[in-house]
Amino acid sequence: MNMFSKPVWMKLSAGAGSKIVKYFLGCILLGLFCAPTGLLANDAIPKQVSLVVNGKRLIASNVRFSRFDELNLRAQEEILEQAEGKGVIVVITNQRIIGYGLFSGWRDLKREAGENVESLLVEDFAVFITTDSRLLNFNGESGLWGKRDRRIER
Repeated sequence: MNMFSKPVWMKLSAGAGSKIVKYFLGCILLGLFCAPTGLLANDAIPKQVSLVVNGKRLIASNVRFSRFDELNLRAQEEILEQAEGKGVIVVITNQRIIGYGLFSGWRDLKREAGENVESLLVEDFAVFITTDSRLLNFNGESGLWGKRDRRIER
């Protein structure tokens, strides 16, 4: 009989101690299929950014790249709300919405006249904002803002 006629695992499991071999192979397969899901667990992403507000300066501490990125607020600009994720920061002012991504740095978006922020959610590398006129999201990895007009049904 040709040595290549059966897969190796069948040859191993056919002899003495086949229960041990099957158990061992099962553990390997289980590890291969289940281990990647552990990367998606909340604790798998360490906190890598932090915000420091120093007067009219926003300073993002970026631990991943061992740097500090600064952004100056404009005249008459005031911070209304701020939040941090593990790889993203968002600062909402009376003039704009500012996102900071671990890989992208500072990116801002002008606020519309009279726009009110209804909700803010920050998690890992993502920012989700609902205003009375728009739905917004910010990706801290790419540095891109997503925008969509909000149609309010009456």
